[in-house]
Amino acid sequence: MTASVQTSIYSHTRLYNKRYYSGNLYTVYVNTEDGESHEYEIEADSFADATRQAEQYAYGLYNDITYIEVYQFA
Repeated sequence: MTASVQTSIYSHTRLYNKRYYSGNLYTVYVNTEDGESHEYEIEADSFADATRQAEQYAYGLYNDITYIEVYQFA
């Protein structure tokens, strides 16, 4: 059985920061061993940071991760 879930994570203070730009937004797909796919929209400073945050959220849901895909908003 497969299920898709989308979650958006933004920090309020950075939205009003002068250094904010859309290059800080990433779409992350976390695929689990159960065949589930979780989609996250994450605000991060790098691909590595976006991946780290997605791993934390997935582990918080007690999911075993098969692989992670990270895409940057254009």
